Amino acid sequence: MVNPPWSIFFAMTPMNLRKLLLPASFLLLLVVATCAQTTLTITVSPSRVLHHDHVALRGSGFTANSNAYSHLRRPDGSEFPVLPIVTNERGEFEHDIDTLLLGPGTFEVSVEDSKSKATSNVARFEVTTDPKKTTNP
Repeated sequence: MVNPPWSIFFAMTPMNLRKLLLPASFLLLLVVATCAQTTLTITVSPSRVLHHDHVALRGSGFTANSNAYSHLRRPDGSEFPVLPIVTNERGEFEHDIDTLLLGPGTFEVSVEDSKSKATSNVARFEVTTDPKKTTNP
């Protein structure tokens, strides 16, 4: 009769069992630490702005002292040329979007981390020509 594979654990002494489990627990810790990434987060403010005003784009959770790439999409879905942004020592950045050359509509922006290749959430802002519809401070 052949013993089942798990029967080896019952035949092991506590010391041998510790020798087996220690490397396994270290490997599990290494995998968890590698998979635990910070979330790339961007925000825009204000969310609704007059066509000649500015929108502040802020990001966090990116690779420190590195490049990130901003992807700004027009209301029709087409994309502006990709804009490189440099992150600071905390993996954060701030960028000013000038809406003077943007037409009315809702724009979407996301940012890609150049090192991890991860992409942030999508943030939206609306450019309007109606001063009554703005959320400017």
